[in-house]
Amino acid sequence: MIRKNNFNKKGQITIFIILALILIVGIIFIFLLRQTPKAEIVSEENPQAFIESCTRDAVEEALNIIMTHSGSLEPKGTVMYQGENISYLCYTNIYYRSCINQQPLLIEHIEDEIYKYIKPRISNCFQVLKTTLEPRYEVEMGEYWDLTTKLTPNGVEININRDFKMQRGNNVRSFSLFKTNIIHPIYRLAEIAMEIVNAEARYCNFDTLGFMIIYPRYNINKFRTHDSTTIYSVKEIASNEEFKFAVRSCAIPSGF
Repeated sequence: MIRKNNFNKKGQITIFIILALILIVGIIFIFLLRQTPKAEIVSEENPQAFIESCTRDAVEEALNIIMTHSGSLEPKGTVMYQGENISYLCYTNIYYRSCINQQPLLIEHIEDEIYKYIKPRISNCFQVLKTTLEPRYEVEMGEYWDLTTKLTPNGVEININRDFKMQRGNNVRSFSLFKTNIIHPIYRLAEIAMEIVNAEARYCNFDTLGFMIIYPRYNINKFRTHDSTTIYSVKEIASNEEFKFAVRSCAIPSGF
């Protein structure tokens, strides 16, 4: 009987040791998964990666401005809401009349705004790249270059056509196309904004609840101000990116 008890105790100890080892390995595994990946260091020795990184920074800066200013860098026709100037995408100053779309080509307008913001910054990126490489390389850079900005359902595509050559001895590297793709929901959010504006211009209302039932990945809030202005906020839940704009449609005089 004593031997049997000793055997049972040894078995229990062994099981506890195994469970402890499994727990420790699990904790280590979770810790490794949660570790923040090291930031990639982009070297001037790789011109394409350098220009892509520089372009990405410029586009993200532009998007941060555009998202809170209803698609414009310098918004006009705005209303102050929670300390921000929100642009009217649909507006009328006549009571009981439906609004008029102020930006019927919203996606194309956003593309132009991104273009205007990033072009001088990308030009500076190339100058920095050239200046940094010149002590070690012979650098030739085309004076004329072309930049295209396109919104897609997946984000923003930037194509830069510019001749760039770096040479050291017999080692020659030439580039002519620099491409950058930024994942961002701006295209989809702008599409939803246009759908809301079209409904407001036609019916003086938009069914936010019905839309969110069909498309649960988005959250739409609207706030009605004292002067019959509606502030819309369209947010993609997964990315937490938010697009704001204002509408004044079928306004009712105060006191009614």
